Amino acid sequence: MKKPHGLNLLEGSLVKNIIKLGYPMALGSLAQTLYDLADAFWLGKLGKAALSAPTISFFIIFFLISLALGFSVSGTSLVSQYIGAKQNEQANKAAGNVLFYLILLSLLFAGAGLLLDRQLLGLLKTPEDAFDLTLSYYRIVMAGMPLAFPIFVYQSVMNGYGDTISPLKISLFTAGVNVILDPILIFGWLGLPALGVAGAALATVFTRGMGSAIGLYLFFSGKKGIHLKLRHLKPAAKMSGLVFKIGVPSALGFSGASLGFIVLMSIVNLFGTIVISAYGIGMRVVHLFMLPAMGISAAVTAIVGQNLGAGNTQRAKNTVGKGIMLMCMVVIPAVILTAIFGKQVTQVFIPGDFLIHQVGQTMFYILPLSVLFFGLSTVLQGAFQGSGDTVPVMVTQILRIWLFRIPFVYLLSIVLLNGPADIHASVGIWWGMVISNIATFFMLFAWYMRGKWAVARIKKE
Repeated sequence: MKKPHGLNLLEGSLVKNIIKLGYPMALGSLAQTLYDLADAFWLGKLGKAALSAPTISFFIIFFLISLALGFSVSGTSLVSQYIGAKQNEQANKAAGNVLFYLILLSLLFAGAGLLLDRQLLGLLKTPEDAFDLTLSYYRIVMAGMPLAFPIFVYQSVMNGYGDTISPLKISLFTAGVNVILDPILIFGWLGLPALGVAGAALATVFTRGMGSAIGLYLFFSGKKGIHLKLRHLKPAAKMSGLVFKIGVPSALGFSGASLGFIVLMSIVNLFGTIVISAYGIGMRVVHLFMLPAMGISAAVTAIVGQNLGAGNTQRAKNTVGKGIMLMCMVVIPAVILTAIFGKQVTQVFIPGDFLIHQVGQTMFYILPLSVLFFGLSTVLQGAFQGSGDTVPVMVTQILRIWLFRIPFVYLLSIVLLNGPADIHASVGIWWGMVISNIATFFMLFAWYMRGKWAVARIKKE
């Protein structure tokens, strides 16, 4: 197996390796964020109801996608450890097994999601004025979900391999196509019919399917290091055991948290389209500023995995400290800017609505503290995922939402304040997010300090 595009993560400066590996991941995540930002920007021109459609749909769709994202962590962890241990054929087999299982899961998820579409939107207490538009958007994106899963596998596997440039190129290309297609399909430019929210959904499905096709071609052509053949997709008992041992806790953690976000969204929906719109904008912008931390975390995952696979335990531990340092250097200035210019951000998405601007400014004053602690937690999660010890991540992700966020959001915004009768009571939502992220960091840090994570899972086999 040639390795022309992968970084050597077993030696050299850790800071340089984290930056070289992490910035393409951050840019790739930015490209994915452009999907949501483009939808929000153009649909915002159609009004609050249209903007609410992707915001509400996101939480259901992400619940299912999160299972795939969580399961694909096993690809990053195993491939990185096998590459570090110089077991290249095993790395191919791990990638193939993860791809096989996620294709099966994508078909199952899409079918279930379509059968329960109205029930799920009803559970979210979707406002009447946004229900039909949300249903239209949701059905299209859900039906196209199987087209998106292969690109998730490609990204996770190549991250573990040490090649973050190839996934970045695919992400930038497909996001660019999506940005172009969005207004064309939404407003009916170039002689096409105006499809509104359905147009935004179609653009997303088409471009993500395009990314998956490119990823599969690169996998089976072997041009970027990992070279899949059909035999690698055949489930193998030992490999499947490792894939599930690492992937299932991670998937449960991701999906359990996402299910909590669905419940959280139902609380937000009680406050009406003004708070829903502000919340949707806030989540997109916060995610935008979290991209550097996510890139650093993903880099930590790959470096920790390869070094544990090679037996370099101390270098794996040092990676985490450097990752936290870099995260603080990048994220702290970003969240300060968010707090200062929060009102202007909401004006860009929905001009001329004073109440949304007011709620948005309050939200952006409070959320920066939440973002900082989420970033710290994300880097620690990278260490656990790189080693394949995904149980701590599962537990803390679920507790973050179910033990802290939902109870505190409900207590502060509904019980202690005036609830949906007063949109300014939504301040309780933002403080609930802060409390949950601080608590999560300290739980994860205590688990990290025990040191039991620093073991390569492949060596146990």
